[in-house]
Amino acid sequence: MKILLLNPPYVPEFMRSARWAAVSISGSNWYPIYLAYCTGLLEKYGHKTKLVDGPVDRLSHEDIFKIAKDFSPDVTVLYISDKSLENDITIGEKIKELAGSYIILAGPWCSIYPDEIIKKSNKIDSLAIGEFDYTVLELAEGKPGNMIDGLVWKNNGEVIHNPPRKPLTPEQINEFPFVTDVYRRHLNIRNYFQAPHRHPFVDLFTGRGCPWGKCTFCLWPHTINKGAPYRTGDINKTIEELEFVKEKIPFVKEVFIQDDTLPAWRARELSTAIIEAGLDITWSCYARSDATYDLETLKLMKESGCRCLHVGYESSNPQILKNIKKGTTPKIMEKFTEMTNKVGLVNHADFIIGLPGEIVETIKATVEWAKTLKVDSYQFTVPKPYPETPFYEWLEENGYLKDGWANYPHLSSEDIEKWTKWALRQTNMNPRYLIRMLRKPKEWKRLIRSARYVVPNVMR
Repeated sequence: MKILLLNPPYVPEFMRSARWAAVSISGSNWYPIYLAYCTGLLEKYGHKTKLVDGPVDRLSHEDIFKIAKDFSPDVTVLYISDKSLENDITIGEKIKELAGSYIILAGPWCSIYPDEIIKKSNKIDSLAIGEFDYTVLELAEGKPGNMIDGLVWKNNGEVIHNPPRKPLTPEQINEFPFVTDVYRRHLNIRNYFQAPHRHPFVDLFTGRGCPWGKCTFCLWPHTINKGAPYRTGDINKTIEELEFVKEKIPFVKEVFIQDDTLPAWRARELSTAIIEAGLDITWSCYARSDATYDLETLKLMKESGCRCLHVGYESSNPQILKNIKKGTTPKIMEKFTEMTNKVGLVNHADFIIGLPGEIVETIKATVEWAKTLKVDSYQFTVPKPYPETPFYEWLEENGYLKDGWANYPHLSSEDIEKWTKWALRQTNMNPRYLIRMLRKPKEWKRLIRSARYVVPNVMR
């Protein structure tokens, strides 16, 4: 069977494949990682596939329609988002008209409001809820729709919810071909950029789900992974894939481990395996600034080639951290930052302005605190509330939602956006930060490219 897997075009710099959908202000974009893993699985079972990333390759709607007409897929998988929903459905309808393709929608947003989405068009055949790899595979294999777990479909206009699909097992995770090979054959790797990474980079999962999974605002753990525990594949297979990258995609300068968070025990396992394999590779990952990371673990990571940690600090206010179930404290985060500096790891610090408990005073305090942290890049974002997340439910219960955004009596959604840009200016243009980065010439190229995008956006 022929399957088209599509990240549909929308507006410039739109990141649909990210951990929440938004227009990038830093020129960053994301690999369509879930679509890519699904592509590899389908190919393993003998299906002919085409993976297309419309936003990153800057394809027009007409470009997509020509691709669909020429490829003539039996099934089209569209990765959708709430912001681009009308656009995505329109593209799916046109593909069905041109190619007669079965249309299935996928992505975390399908888990949020499946009935509303599927009712928007009689040309959309079904939705895949949660981890959709094997749902799409079973559909491609010809299994009847009423027997496919994780599928929402229509029967004479009635919306049918099949039983939910169980989370992927470690054995199933091991079954996937190398996602980096899928990128190599289907995508233009040089088109992908993220501000903290060396360019070009690739990313991959060593496991699915988040080992913490309690942060109230986080989209993937509450939707696509539906509270599933952290499940890992064989570490030896990860090493084989890193060796594949070195041999077959030698121009790649960094591998990013896209696990929701790489816990300290998995970081030690990965680092040890890299060292024992004698593998010379640069890699980075998400890490929690909590007490589970110690100095010896960070040293081991550095020795194995780890370069950068993406770290969710979010706020300096202890009560806000409790409100979002972050599971750490400012003191712990300060110690973690000191240790990353001591071993020479790049630290990309993520903050969110507008979480429960936020007031102007806490914003100013967080920014002043952030400026004291010796990190290598700052990211401040507006929180995006999604249904199915505890953050959204709390806002809804308290009447703090306005047009889908957090909007407090003392801090409007417009205020939150204004203060977020202010925070970016205060931290990224802070003389102490600029002097610190002048001493790190290896990071200049990355920072200059980011600044070209960030500065015009935050100065508006």
